Amino acid sequence: MMRVPAARRKLLALAFLALLAVLAWYTLDPGRIRLVVMILLGGFALRIALTAGAPRHEDQAEERR
Repeated sequence: MMRVPAARRKLLALAFLALLAVLAWYTLDPGRIRLVVMILLGGFALRIALTAGAPRHEDQAEERR
């Protein structure tokens, strides 16, 4: 199985969220729904930006030591 480096995976995830945000901006009518969607996508992007470098499991953290 091919492994994608963490930095590239992070950039791909953020690019995908940006694409979703653009599509949502142009397809949803201005109002509450669009605002909620933008807040959710922004929250996901923030979570990815802050946690993408962390190991997924404790076992992987121990292997790095």
